[in-house]
Amino acid sequence: MENILLQTKQLYNSIVQEMNRLINEEVIVTDQQGIIVASTDAKRIGNYHEGAYIAMNHKEKIIMTKELTERLQGVQEGVVFPIIINKNPLGVLGITGDPIMVEPYARLVQKVTELFIQDTMMRINQESKARDLEFFIFDWLNHTGSYASLVERSKFFHIEMETYKQIVVFKRKQLETGFSYHRFEKLKSAWDYSINALFVRWGQDRIVMLLEPVKQTILVNHLRRFIELVNCDLNIRLYAGVGNRMDYERLSESFAQAAKASEHADDNNPILFEADLRFEMLEYEISDKTKQKFILRTLKDLPKEQEMMRTLASWFSHDMQIQITADALHIHKNTLHYRLKRIQERTGLHLKQIDDLMLLYIGYRLYYC
Repeated sequence: MENILLQTKQLYNSIVQEMNRLINEEVIVTDQQGIIVASTDAKRIGNYHEGAYIAMNHKEKIIMTKELTERLQGVQEGVVFPIIINKNPLGVLGITGDPIMVEPYARLVQKVTELFIQDTMMRINQESKARDLEFFIFDWLNHTGSYASLVERSKFFHIEMETYKQIVVFKRKQLETGFSYHRFEKLKSAWDYSINALFVRWGQDRIVMLLEPVKQTILVNHLRRFIELVNCDLNIRLYAGVGNRMDYERLSESFAQAAKASEHADDNNPILFEADLRFEMLEYEISDKTKQKFILRTLKDLPKEQEMMRTLASWFSHDMQIQITADALHIHKNTLHYRLKRIQERTGLHLKQIDDLMLLYIGYRLYYC
């Protein structure tokens, strides 16, 4: 891990920037071979620093005197010292300047640098463990591999798979950058763990939660509270789709149901159970190509007329009540009758025949889905 960590250019530059905030001197970082990989003086990057290489091998600080600058390759006056993590030297940090002036900074800068790297290593480690868990849950919910191997892997994470019976999929209202480990941990802390739950990130805009069995009324209250806290504390608006209860070996079915429900959750229905889906079930199963064909056969060219589509939408949303629809559109009811007659003529569907009305409504719903 240490070697991989110190090969990262971003980390090198971060170290230099952090040290530059502490002291107003030129700072360099070399790798284990003494090559300068980051510096406040970009011209020095890629150069060999013989003094750093010696400090690395001896695991001790070296004052770069004027005499040494004349004898060693790539050296300027100052001080260099190895960065040691877990007793292993990972690289060398150097401060360029008058040795008498910069040497007192050396111990402080060395300590700060090592703490900075240790913190970075810890965060990378945490992120790596979170990724491993996400891969495990992904395999579980996508039927990847045998359940015997999944159960064996679950022991590594101390997860009792049979505990979890239901899936909730959260989607974000607006697509943002992915969740960092720390931001995701803060989000998880908003959950009331009186209900046992397991959270994992799922792509850029989804969160998957595995749940123990719980009554629906209790679950709704917990979900509502969680969504409110996340919105308040993190300014993230979540919508929840909830699958049905399944045994852990069929939890992939609950996941598919929750994912389907989350697609239809919105401001009006921020928590949506798959069991409550009706028309959405048809919409989900129909291919986009078939939807477009059906819309063309029912609405024909009506979508080109925005006024007619607004009229149709209002009429359906007001349960086809003439006066209420007319009032909502701020038109006379005779005008509404005229528009409905035009809709009938353009589509060839009779609004007083149940079969035609049903076809028109389905076409309208598919158009706006």
